[in-house]
Parts: sequence; structure tokens; C-alpha cells
Amino acid sequence: MGTLTIQIRSGTMMNMDTNVMVKLAAAAVEKGHKVKIFGYGEGIMSIKEGQEPKRFPNVGKMLNDLAEKGVEIAVCETCAYARGIKREEEISGAAIGSLTNNLSVMVSESDRMITLAR
Repeated sequence: MGTLTIQIRSGTMMNMDTNVMVKLAAAAVEKGHKVKIFGYGEGIMSIKEGQEPKRFPNVGKMLNDLAEKGVEIAVCETCAYARGIKREEEISGAAIGSLTNNLSVMVSESDRMITLAR
């Protein structure tokens, strides 16, 4: 089985990108692939704990479920701190990391990479 990295740059309720991300990741995990997710720009909002959307899927909960299945999740530290997200506000299983220490390693260890951005 292969390894897939998904980079998400869209916010949780901006469009369908985050829904595509979690469904694609879940399908890949279901087929036995290893999946890594990296949030950048507005994409870091996906890892914020305590999301309670009324009309949209709860991406934070879905990512938490994926993390429990072994999906590696990290977001850009600079983007997170610029938006006021602190380490204690991230969902369980996610990490605030960096482009050089997290994304570059994820890409080097992956067979394929998909970027979802608007």
C-alpha cells in the first residue's frame, strides 16, 4: 500500500475542500493506505477543537476520527499562531508543526500528494 499526503489550504466552511479532504483520506485509509494531512493558510482551521457547525459537517470531529485511525495531521505553526490558535486548542492527534519539519518530511515519505486550495 502507498502513502498519500493531502495539503489543505481552504478554511472549514469556505467551500467543499475540507469535506473532500476527509472523505478522500477516509477512503484511502479504508483501502489500507497511509495518509498524512497538512493544513496551511486557512486550512489550519480544520484542526481547531470545539467546532460546532449547524449546517456544515464537523470537520474537526472527522479529523479526530481519522487521527484515531492513524492519519498523521499537522498544520503550519506560523499560520496557526497568526490566527490565534494555541496548541491546547488543537484536536487530539493533530500537531502544530512547520513546512520544513512536517510538510517536507510528509512529501518525501509519500507516493502521491494532493493540494486542495482555492
